[in-house]
Amino acid sequence: MNKKTALFLFLAVIIMMILSVIGIGVYKYVYNSGKLKRDTSVDQVADGFSIQRYVPFSGENSLYIFEKEPEISIESNYPKLDGATAAYPVYGSIVQAVYKGLNEETVKDYVQCNTTPVAYERLINKEVDAIFGAEPSKSQLEMAKKAGVELELIPLGREAFVFLVNKDNPVSNLSVEQIQDIYTKKIKNWKKAGGQRAKIMAFQRPENSGSQTIMENKVMNGIQMAPPLEEEYYELMGGIVNGVASYRNYKNSIGYSFRYYVTGMNKNDNIKLLSINGAEPSRENIRTGKYPYTIDFYIITRKDVKNKNLDMLIEWILSDEGQEVVEKTGYVPIK
Repeated sequence: MNKKTALFLFLAVIIMMILSVIGIGVYKYVYNSGKLKRDTSVDQVADGFSIQRYVPFSGENSLYIFEKEPEISIESNYPKLDGATAAYPVYGSIVQAVYKGLNEETVKDYVQCNTTPVAYERLINKEVDAIFGAEPSKSQLEMAKKAGVELELIPLGREAFVFLVNKDNPVSNLSVEQIQDIYTKKIKNWKKAGGQRAKIMAFQRPENSGSQTIMENKVMNGIQMAPPLEEEYYELMGGIVNGVASYRNYKNSIGYSFRYYVTGMNKNDNIKLLSINGAEPSRENIRTGKYPYTIDFYIITRKDVKNKNLDMLIEWILSDEGQEVVEKTGYVPIK
């Protein structure tokens, strides 16, 4: 091999090494800037998940099974119910145990799970007697007022509103102020929150969804959130869970949901829940209120509903036996 050939090969190797370094640098820049789109070739769980597991009287469902017959039963004039996805295990279990004479098909005439926004619309439009879920949003309260409907909220259990990140994110705790700063875009990079240098992708939910209402009322407390980018917006709660869990393009993201939804109903081992102000969203911290974003969830009805069976059902849910169902389905009893 002559000197010219050797020099040419040497220069070719150097150029290839330089191009490789530049390519990696460009990828990291695009990745950390949040401009890289989700890799749809990666196998991911769908945005939602099957609620069939919580339909009363369906075969092999995941509802709570009573060891003995409940103290009450309803055999006619069934209260019509709807609610949030995260609350379905509670009221689905109650219906399966208490409503008699129904099956998987006929129960759908009385009990459905249509998500928080639709459930509130149906309650206000007098299509159902009660719904299960989080407190109403401002626009839902305005909708009720315009319709001449007065809502009544009865707390039945406690839950944690949680923030989730990818399991490989080194950040394990954020302060209340840091959460607010992330969602107003004052903090745009994990480096400023104790993590690695990477742009934060902060997922949001639609207006009037239960989680978005809690985010606005409980977390932001009147502070205006920055509008989400197209890739930061998820229609369904399962989308946030799986977006955060996606190990390639969204591992720098943060999202929010309800504790039992992400640890029980739609569990994903690729996410972790953050502590807030040093407090984990544990059952004990929910019980004591130490976790800052401890919330109540409710049975919401209209004050004009006249159904003795609904009154009996609510009274029973607040009894020791009813509160046991709340606890066995993953939540913290209100009493």
